[in-house]
Amino acid sequence: PRSMGACSSIEDATPTGTSEERKRNRSIEKRMSMDQKVQNEVHKLLLLGAGESGKSTLFKQMYTLYGNGFDREVRESFVKPIQYQLLRTMRSLIKAADLYYRSTGDEKYLFPSKMPRYRRYSEIKLTSDVAKDIEKAWRHPAIQTIFEMKDNFQIPDCAEYFFDRVKEVSKPNYLPSNNDILRARARTVGVVENSFSIQDNKFTMYDVGGQRSERRKWVHCFEGVSCVLFVSAMSAFNQTLMEDQKTNRLCESLMLFDEICNSRWFEGTSLILFLNKRDIFFKKIQRFAITDCPALESFSGDLTDFQETSTFIKEEFLLRNKTNKCIYCHITCATDRANVGFVFSCVKDTVLKDSLERAGLVVDGGSESDYE
Repeated sequence: PRSMGACSSIEDATPTGTSEERKRNRSIEKRMSMDQKVQNEVHKLLLLGAGESGKSTLFKQMYTLYGNGFDREVRESFVKPIQYQLLRTMRSLIKAADLYYRSTGDEKYLFPSKMPRYRRYSEIKLTSDVAKDIEKAWRHPAIQTIFEMKDNFQIPDCAEYFFDRVKEVSKPNYLPSNNDILRARARTVGVVENSFSIQDNKFTMYDVGGQRSERRKWVHCFEGVSCVLFVSAMSAFNQTLMEDQKTNRLCESLMLFDEICNSRWFEGTSLILFLNKRDIFFKKIQRFAITDCPALESFSGDLTDFQETSTFIKEEFLLRNKTNKCIYCHITCATDRANVGFVFSCVKDTVLKDSLERAGLVVDGGSESDYE
């Protein structure tokens, strides 16, 4: 009886402390349980944006950062697309040079070479002789002049990179490197997915075609999205769409962002804006004015200043946000492994924070931010 009394007296003496301890323990257990639940959850990331924005390059970069990389079979699958891209791009440059110099009456610069055509995609073969013709054509003054005007002729951003590597690409045992694969241009058709982990947190990323004809398929990916990653090529301010050569690419991107940002489908979904191709943008603003884009005509700062111009473009996107959601903005270069690695670490933190908030745990709110 005495010992029971002693126990009773001790409990009665410190009722508040014991109650607080229990409450604190329950809170810690709840937090640990929810942390584990968030960690076990597969977070669905949806890559959206207009065509030629660099979405697929970001998607492929994830293989090199968090996946198993590209095995031999995958590398071999890129050989024909890269070779086809080289041939097709050079044919486009030669055709553009022919039209340009005929129109100016300066026919002494006409370039007579013709690139081979193949009746079937499976027949494509970049021989050493054809590679020599491409090298010769690439060095020709007429082609170089037209290449300086490439934004008017739908020439892909990776053209110069592959023209400089044409000898390597034409070798019989050519196997594309990581950089080759990242820069290989192949239009995304339908939906492609990739699963990976970052510090034990599971993610599945979906890449969908950005061309107008592909966008009707997007709705099939909208269910259960943890985060939308909207990608826009900030360097596209003076280019038009592949599928509509009257529409400015950046204007199209702004319009699309407006639709996605304010869509009922993504009312409770995190949205992260990637202003991509910063490396091309940095070089381009030294030669072209961002005010060439109708949506950027009101810019009145230093046209050659990267910080001023990129900030203005970011603000134009954020002005489209008619909701109360916080949009995070990152200025990126999808071919830069270190940059993408840093940015996706930030993306991971944002997604996990939002998951914890949805679970009812109090987490300090974030703010819009740039990462360069």
